Order: sequence, then C-alpha cells, then structure tokens
Amino acid sequence: MFRKSTFFLLFLLIVTGCGNTQFTTHFEKGRIIDFTRGKWLLNLPFTNYKSEYVEKMAAKHFKKILGDSLTRMSQMPNGRVVAAHLPFEPSPEQLELAGKTTGHDFLINVEANMGKNEMGSFAHAPAMGSTINTNDARSKIRIYDLNTGELISQSSTSGVAEVLKSEGDKNWDYVNSAQTITLKSIKKLIRQYRQNGITN
Repeated sequence: MFRKSTFFLLFLLIVTGCGNTQFTTHFEKGRIIDFTRGKWLLNLPFTNYKSEYVEKMAAKHFKKILGDSLTRMSQMPNGRVVAAHLPFEPSPEQLELAGKTTGHDFLINVEANMGKNEMGSFAHAPAMGSTINTNDARSKIRIYDLNTGELISQSSTSGVAEVLKSEGDKNWDYVNSAQTITLKSIKKLIRQYRQNGITN
C-alpha cells in the first residue's frame, strides 16, 4: 500500500509540478489573433528533440483553438514536399507558393529546441562542495498570412530549471528534464494564444 501511495505521489508531482522550472513568455508581434476565419496549416516542427512529439503537442493544443480549421502539414499528400521548401522564416515568395499549393490561408511554424540537460528527474547533492545545474529549452511560434505573405504573430517561451545542491543535502528535488521543458514550453505558449486570441 505504501509503495502504491508513494508511486502515485511521485507521478502526480511529475505531471503537475513545476519541476523547479521558471517559464518566461514574450510576444514580439500579434498577441491577439483572429482564429475564426480561414484555413490553418501547422507546419512540420523545427526541433532538436523528437519531431513527432513536438508536432503532436502543438497539434493537440492548436486544435483546441482552431478545431477542424487546422490541418497538419504531415497529413497532406504533398505536405512533406511543401515543408521541405519552407524554412522557419520563409520569404514572401515561399509563402505565396505554399498558399497556392496547399489552399490554406495561414501557416503556423513551431520551433522547439532543448538547451542544457545537466540533471535527471531528481537533483542529487555532490560528494563535495556545491553545484548549480541547469536544464532549459526554448520554443518559438511564427504565424503567417499565406494570402499576403505577412508575418502576423511572433512569440517565444523559455523554460529554465536551475538547482543549487550542496554537500550533505539529503533532499530530493524533482526537476523537469530539458525534454519535458521543451514540450511544456510549447503548451504554455499556445495557451497564451488561446487566452488572448479571438476564437469561436
């Protein structure tokens, strides 16, 4: 019974806890977006983590905003061909071609990259002295109007878990890994669009 209770508490902590992570979100442009019109295309993600995980997370949370108006690039017959010609910051000419090829009105580009990953799930004290270890990641979103070639929104979220441990510290500090911070940063950033945007 004790083992089950302990496992449940650890699981709850991992799922809901902050994991010693501080997130900072910034909108350079377009905090308030009208999501009620047009067809939206979610591009393949730009990431140094697992692409399928990042795409799944982004699609799940943009779907809550856009519903059936959202299409994944990976689900289109010619999607990977189109994506191959679209960098994270495409030119107006590339955007115009993507719009004509896909028949969509807006493009969502998601970039999510891990940085430092110096700790596991629990930070341990060093044998001698003190250490400061860091796990971090950063996500960016750029949204384009495919009809005009205009960048209509640009935003970013950074997440940093930093833990100071000293010799003799017996406490177990739960820490988000860089992989977890990557996915959480995407989720938090898209939530900002949902909270501030115009939706049905």
